[in-house]
Amino acid sequence: PMFLKIAPDLSPEQLEHVAQTCPGRVDGVIVSNTTLSRDGVSGAHADEAGGLSGKPLFERSTRVLAQFHNLTAGKLPLIGVGGIASAADAYTKIRAGASLIQVYSAMVYEGPELANAIVSGLPPLMARDGHATIADAVGTGVADWL
Repeated sequence: PMFLKIAPDLSPEQLEHVAQTCPGRVDGVIVSNTTLSRDGVSGAHADEAGGLSGKPLFERSTRVLAQFHNLTAGKLPLIGVGGIASAADAYTKIRAGASLIQVYSAMVYEGPELANAIVSGLPPLMARDGHATIADAVGTGVADWL
């Protein structure tokens, strides 16, 4: 399978173009890569160059994830990325349209036990909302991010 990874810095027009182009060409989309934006970052790191990842990316990447899920009518598998550091974060990405999640930066701080914490933390969140499976929860919170 081939996946396309997109940045959260795409304009609405670019995002729509990518969403229209992907079906039939890729098997899924990874939403989203690092951002060049430093919105919400203060202190010494606010002016650093390069891609920003981790927690500061969570809101921006989740918004783009929901928009992309909406643009593709939920018919393309999406991998949610950006600022996931807990089961609640992962569940938010799932509800915003992710069929899968990717954890990266938080693994540096939390270590491999983070994966177990996320997996064990998802069932209570799903039960709270009446979802028997992850697939049942995918996209149920898209409207919260549009």
